[in-house]
Amino acid sequence: MVNPVQLELTDLISLKAQADFWGLPVNKKNSFIGFGNNKSVFKSRGLNFQEVRQYQPGDDIRQIDWRVTAKYGKPFTKLYAEDKEKEVYVLCDLRPSMQFAGHGHFKSVMAGRLTAFIGFLAERKNDTLAYQILSNHLIQSLGIMSAKDALPHLLNQLTHTAAKESDVLFSHIIPFLEQNIRPGSLIFLISDFADTTADDLNFLGELAQKNTVTFIHLYDDMEINLPKGVLPFSNGHQEVLIDTHSKTFQKSFQDSWIHRTNLLRKAVQKYHMGYLSLSTNSDYLNQFQIFCSGDQL
Repeated sequence: MVNPVQLELTDLISLKAQADFWGLPVNKKNSFIGFGNNKSVFKSRGLNFQEVRQYQPGDDIRQIDWRVTAKYGKPFTKLYAEDKEKEVYVLCDLRPSMQFAGHGHFKSVMAGRLTAFIGFLAERKNDTLAYQILSNHLIQSLGIMSAKDALPHLLNQLTHTAAKESDVLFSHIIPFLEQNIRPGSLIFLISDFADTTADDLNFLGELAQKNTVTFIHLYDDMEINLPKGVLPFSNGHQEVLIDTHSKTFQKSFQDSWIHRTNLLRKAVQKYHMGYLSLSTNSDYLNQFQIFCSGDQL
């Protein structure tokens, strides 16, 4: 049972089995993890044709060689060898605004679990991994290294990060990206993007010219339609009551959501970046897997 308000090491470790179960064998072309909208995220820089072999259960039907299949009367699959590992970067936002959910899991729990899942996928592909975790008064960062070596650090920091009052801004990730991201990288940004500015998005758009940039936008349904009443809000440690009857308060709350979402979507469209929005009350890991498989949600 997943703790909905706090990241736990045992749960994060258990995601490895899920990543292994979902991922396809590393030595086949269909081992790459797709992106969504028919783009590929975990696909290597180059794929060289290797051989054709008889279809096996679990093979991607999109890789069936129909010419050979017709010739022999049974299905055959094309196999490709990948020529180079990918460099994967993940931003995981665990700041105070992420410590919230009206239903389901806290956005911070979603972010941490998705980050760990991506790390395990990178490990499975023998990719390298770099990350930043936004938290209370600091950014915990790790430069590029093998995903296998990076994962223990990542899992430890995800489960030992507390967010109370934070003076860390989204824009503080930029110096690390400028210094560490090399062309051809996969960049995953997991946040509610509560304080992301147009300048931040323009910078990321420039990165997207030579990298694959994906926004994973986490939100709660209450951000879209805040119910009226005296409602309890909690960050997992403290609880406060807020009266939401005011029309001004309702409009301000909803306008903030609309502005933030429109800003993201316009940047995604302008710079051809990836975008996936996930609700705290959704089956978010499954939706992420569908997204990465290249299927439409």
